[in-house]
Amino acid sequence: MLACFITVPGHELLHLLTHMVYGSKLLYYSAGAVDATVADWSALSVFDRIMVAGGSASIINALTAVILMIILLKAKNLKAMTRVFLTQLMGAQFVQGIGYFLIGGLFSAGDWGNVYERISDVPNLVTVLRIVLSVLGCGGIVALFFILNYLSYSFIENKDDKNERRYVGFRLHMTVLIVGFTVGMICSGLSPAMKDGYLNWGMCILFNFMWIPFLWGWLYTGYLMKPPKNSRFLYKLPTDPNWILLAVGIILVLVEIFVFGPGIYLG
Repeated sequence: MLACFITVPGHELLHLLTHMVYGSKLLYYSAGAVDATVADWSALSVFDRIMVAGGSASIINALTAVILMIILLKAKNLKAMTRVFLTQLMGAQFVQGIGYFLIGGLFSAGDWGNVYERISDVPNLVTVLRIVLSVLGCGGIVALFFILNYLSYSFIENKDDKNERRYVGFRLHMTVLIVGFTVGMICSGLSPAMKDGYLNWGMCILFNFMWIPFLWGWLYTGYLMKPPKNSRFLYKLPTDPNWILLAVGIILVLVEIFVFGPGIYLG
């Protein structure tokens, strides 16, 4: 819940902050979209138009995911709960970053669809961007299947025990998919962008389908991939609930749905 809250409303917050930096007139902020008016697009450079039109958030998400992945691969002295959280946060940031590259490159949808519209006067750049984003998106999302599977084994003591692999994979990965997709669809349906006609249910499913790598992370760990030759066990997966964190997570999810879902109108 914490990883999803930080990532999804956080993604839209990055859009909001980008508009603030460039002096846009802010209209509303929601967990599904941000609306703002730019006084003069022609006064902005091509790079600035890419950032303001929607590129900034997914780029920052992708960079954050890479940094977290390096920490997880290098750090050996993290507490178990911290490693669980960082693993799930890394995956969520990866999905919101590289996942947007994927749907932007292949389908011209979402943030990058807005970017193409604003740089349509440079058609060659649009073509290059679509190719680059498609390659990064497809390759990155498939890579995430393997990354999540690799990180699972930090919590698997007996790598040859299929039940343990499935249990750890489900707890570590599928919970993010369930929370992310469910809350994401609810917030998308409540979003002002849905009322404005910018979003429809097909687009909502496409955007929230980006959580699917967590399903494959579980399937790879529990069913489809052979375990590593050498054990990577570092931490016992926490089983006792932290009631304070659980309460905070529930409160934040409720805020995301009932406050950020319908949106906060700013002007």
